[in-house]
Amino acid sequence: MKVARARMPASFGLFVVTVLTAVLFAYPATASAASVVGHINGGGTANMTDLPAGMGVSSFGFEATLFSDGSARGHFDCVDHMGDVPGYPGNIFGGITSWSLNADGSVSLNVTNGKLVAIPGGLVVPGGLPFTVTIQRFGGAGVGHWTLDVPGVPSPFNGGPICQELLTSGQIVVRWTN
Repeated sequence: MKVARARMPASFGLFVVTVLTAVLFAYPATASAASVVGHINGGGTANMTDLPAGMGVSSFGFEATLFSDGSARGHFDCVDHMGDVPGYPGNIFGGITSWSLNADGSVSLNVTNGKLVAIPGGLVVPGGLPFTVTIQRFGGAGVGHWTLDVPGVPSPFNGGPICQELLTSGQIVVRWTN
């Protein structure tokens, strides 16, 4: 007994080839993917060294995975304490998307879609705020030093980055994968 089979339309074969091609191009070969070159982790408290003594304390935390193509994946968060110089108390945070190793040995971490919440006052910038965190020295209290630079917003005290921080507790650590 002969069983009748439904004939597959020729367009179905073309559909399968098209889907497989799209999948192959959507996922490039592993050999061309960026490799991890390092990890940076940090957290603790810091004094803002550009402000009058005792007028700028921050709590911060961040982690970043650094890739060979200059991209990065991570998060940064810094909260200025109440009692800081007017205009400073707030929370600035966002995802770290790229990085660079600078000629002086410092490492810059770039955020392109940051947010800023003023204390008091609430949300000031709901997103899209670019800023750069540069780590001048890795280490713990009295050694670790980092800055936060928002384009066009200099420190009113010395004209440098808006936040210039020296650790009073915690640490900033880098682990290169070479």
